[in-house]
Amino acid sequence: MGPRILALVSDCYGARGGIARYNQDLFDALADGSTEILILPRHGDASGMVLPAGVRQNRSIFGRLGFSLAAIVAAWRFRPIDTVFCGHVFMAPLGFLLARLFGARYWVQAHGTDVWQDRRGLVRWLIRHADLVTTVSRETRRILLAWVDLSPERVRVLPDTVQDVFTPGPAPVALRDRLKLGAGPILLTVGRLASNERYKGHEPVFSVLPGLRRKHPDLVHLVAGDGDDRLRLEAAAAELAPGAVRFLGFVPDADLPDLYRLADLYVMPSTEEGFGIVYLEAAACGLRVIGGKGGGTADAIPDERVGVIVDPADRAALASAIEQQLARGKADPAAVEPYRRSHFVSAARALYARLAAQSRRMSSGL
Repeated sequence: MGPRILALVSDCYGARGGIARYNQDLFDALADGSTEILILPRHGDASGMVLPAGVRQNRSIFGRLGFSLAAIVAAWRFRPIDTVFCGHVFMAPLGFLLARLFGARYWVQAHGTDVWQDRRGLVRWLIRHADLVTTVSRETRRILLAWVDLSPERVRVLPDTVQDVFTPGPAPVALRDRLKLGAGPILLTVGRLASNERYKGHEPVFSVLPGLRRKHPDLVHLVAGDGDDRLRLEAAAAELAPGAVRFLGFVPDADLPDLYRLADLYVMPSTEEGFGIVYLEAAACGLRVIGGKGGGTADAIPDERVGVIVDPADRAALASAIEQQLARGKADPAAVEPYRRSHFVSAARALYARLAAQSRRMSSGL
């Protein structure tokens, strides 16, 4: 019998969003043919999906009590367990309990805002007792170590990875015609339109569009994504930049490469991204990007080959950055090569091998 990982996650296969994508990439990477992984999600439905060999995902249970009870039963049936993986810091209490009960190693994943504030008390204690903590960016790691008394060697950066389908290619004429776009330029933003994610910076972009359109009359801002904040953002766009913004709704992953290739510039001056996988996707397709100061964006936009980082509160700087990046043409896809899947797989497996080589810190309570 090979290693067994019990994964407690907010969402994974069959769900949308950056964390779901990260979890899928991680388990795809760890599925080496000998490792068994049982995923217990709060959201998402993997029924009908073909998962990697050795990977199973139970049905999702949203309620906290129901999820906890189901996790205990699933863990009992899944024994022996080598590692309990917590895909979100808020699952640390349950993850620690299960690791303690079943004598397993205890791995906590941190993304961004989940650890960007000083969480003293129980959460701090639970993170401090993890055998391994992984973060998606250097900034998240820095912030975490600032308020948790944790050995730096036990906190490792495992950044997002960009899928191999994101590559440069010709602009899709058929898509431009279908969307009835003019001569351009085309700005693009991709992401959930959620009321708790207003930090992504849609409105600052809307506010500078009228000035930009005086020089570029056909400029249009395409906004891909959906969520509970869409109606408010549509109203804001109509007020701040009449006729300049097109909301596309949810765009399937399979259609994203062509959407990036269609655009002239990716603009998302977000101030609280844990990492920002969309920046990498855009740059991998040859699209220059503009991100916002704050969070882990600096990891996803490492240098001027990819784009720039601006303060969205400085509207003049934002407008100037858009003009300058449009004038520079394409991004250099080689800049995102370190984030390609092959590198991510090697890094993820090396981290897990290092964790597996450690003696178990938890003693079984059974």
